[in-house]
Amino acid sequence: MPHRSGPHAPGSLWRDRDFRHYAVAQGISVTGSGVTTIALSVLAVVELHASTFNVALIAFASKLPPLLLSLHAGVLADRRRKRPLIITCDLLCAAVLLTLPTAQFLARITLIHLYAVAFTVAALQVIGSNASISFLPSLLGPERIKDGNAKMGAGNSLADLIGTNSGGALVVALGAARAITVDAASYLASALLLWRIKHREDPPPPRKAGTSQWAEIREGLTYTLNTPVVRSIVLSNTATSFVLAASSALWSLYLLVPA
Repeated sequence: MPHRSGPHAPGSLWRDRDFRHYAVAQGISVTGSGVTTIALSVLAVVELHASTFNVALIAFASKLPPLLLSLHAGVLADRRRKRPLIITCDLLCAAVLLTLPTAQFLARITLIHLYAVAFTVAALQVIGSNASISFLPSLLGPERIKDGNAKMGAGNSLADLIGTNSGGALVVALGAARAITVDAASYLASALLLWRIKHREDPPPPRKAGTSQWAEIREGLTYTLNTPVVRSIVLSNTATSFVLAASSALWSLYLLVPA
């Protein structure tokens, strides 16, 4: 079974219909998530008059799932077909996010609701992200994966920049809760684009008899700790996430609350 639906010649990756759908889906989703990052903080501070502790809890709720679920999500992605898993996570994220504008319309929005949404969406993002990363090699094949990763890295960085910078404008124009509908719409668009991909991925390899999920996690940890390049990347990303989480928990208070 071929790994690509587009031309085989070098440099033709953007002419591959399936890769375009995949890349645009990822870019739209990342852009929408940048809007929600801004909107959640504004919603907490401006509309619910959240304290520093409350805002920190929202940030903590969104950072906890990667710590708790990343290893399990990796195993889950190995055991399932990736594309249906990504689509399911996108649809669930859209549904969860839409509960916020609905609650605001009904005058029922609370800080507990914000904590739950932040945690649930982050958990679904962990699962979807692991499946998405694992799906790309199947979509492109080994000879094009390096080019694909480079294009996806650049595209996602640009999408994150656009989402974060446009988030403030959307919050001002629509209000925080309504701006979150933009992110919900981005997940729906992502799911539609992924559904339109024609590539049929191979079924996951059969599990070894008697192999538990924890055994597979230990195997992955052993590989990570014993591979210098991978270990350095993991430690660097962990340190960066820690610093960014500490600062992002407070920026909204300094910007939105009068001195």
